Amino acid sequence: MMRRAPRLLLLFCDDSTLIFCSRLAGLLIEADRSAQITFAAYAPESALSDRQLRQYLPKGDYEILDTADLKSALMDGRYDAILTSRVFRSLDRMLSDPLYRQKAGRARVVSFLGGLDFSPGRGMRNRRHCDVVYLFPRAICKSFRKSYVQPATEGMAEWPAVGFGHPAFLMPKSPPAATLNPAGDIYFFAQALSPSTARARMHMLAVMAAIARRNPDRNVWIKLRHLPDENTRHLHREQHDYPGLAAARTDLPPNLRLTARTMAQALSNASLGITCTSTAAIDLVREGVPAMVHLDYPDTTLDPLVGPMRRLFTGSNLIKPLDDILNLRFDAPEPDWLADIFCARELGSDVLAMIAGGPAKKADMIGA
Repeated sequence: MMRRAPRLLLLFCDDSTLIFCSRLAGLLIEADRSAQITFAAYAPESALSDRQLRQYLPKGDYEILDTADLKSALMDGRYDAILTSRVFRSLDRMLSDPLYRQKAGRARVVSFLGGLDFSPGRGMRNRRHCDVVYLFPRAICKSFRKSYVQPATEGMAEWPAVGFGHPAFLMPKSPPAATLNPAGDIYFFAQALSPSTARARMHMLAVMAAIARRNPDRNVWIKLRHLPDENTRHLHREQHDYPGLAAARTDLPPNLRLTARTMAQALSNASLGITCTSTAAIDLVREGVPAMVHLDYPDTTLDPLVGPMRRLFTGSNLIKPLDDILNLRFDAPEPDWLADIFCARELGSDVLAMIAGGPAKKADMIGA
């Protein structure tokens, strides 16, 4: 641990990266209450609405950085580390320049995957100039240790220290309930890119309407990723939004509703969560809420996220056919799958140790 309070800059640009920063900040403060944490929005990539900023940073306590500001934050010694789940091209260019990379006293850059990474090879290459990279599942960490035994061939000046974990992928404190909480709500967690067609999204709307009709005493929610007029500059642009699809229907049950509340607010009263290819499945498991993954919707051959999602969740006990979804028949996650995906809840301490101690020994890189 550092002798003085660690000075940390957490970068965000959109809702995904802001949620990441919020979760990571909580873990870092839990590990070291003296940590000095600064949130910073990277303006050239900004894709957040005022509503989303107020939702996650109600006090407005964040900085706004342009590229010159980011370079200054990296180089002038104000921060011990910059932590991010997106490596912006400008940051990568700075790190790839030996003049910046080798400067004594610059901030170390700690990068995490953005979430469920369906292209982990690309994800690692995009982070090859960072000082510390956190990967998951464990199998990915092991495969990259083998793949990058000659970092010079991948354009890396040196092998980055590699850790295991992500602030959204913490081992559950307790297993999910065996039966549904009679007072809890049922949620479908929408995702921006998937399902990819209007027909598939109408199918999901019909599935949730059927669940609502079968459970008239429960609130059934479609939790939106964002409102239709938000995130127009987001990396993942949504088509066929659920509010528009729902507005065209006149037969939806009154207990089926749409909401843009935060994930934390949804999880606080959820008795069951359903999703297709969203990281929400991980959030549900982490919080001990029963989860179901539905991948049998129309046009799956047109959806590039279905195959990778199926591979990541094979063996989890969470992928369910339509009949199970409609009848809310769920199972607890498989323990071996949990151990491969989820990291120790002491992730904050591990990150601070990485920042303070320099690259880990290669034998210790994979967290297992």
